[in-house]
Amino acid sequence: MVLTVRYHDTGDTETFLLGARGAEHGDIEVYSPRSPLGAAVTGALPGEQRSFTLPGGAPLTVTLVDAVPYDVHLAGVS
Repeated sequence: MVLTVRYHDTGDTETFLLGARGAEHGDIEVYSPRSPLGAAVTGALPGEQRSFTLPGGAPLTVTLVDAVPYDVHLAGVS
């Protein structure tokens, strides 16, 4: 799945592929479902807020903005 999240501390958004590391696809960042961010958003629905702890110990909160299958992302449809 290709996910877009909004970071609450900055308001910035990030779009990434939730999948296996090493499965890089073009210019999209890949996060493992086992990463702190990946684990936090797994199972979230658009609009849901999730919090997690960064490896350095700092808390971070994100909101899932959008989630689309990778092939739909490639087609430019959302």
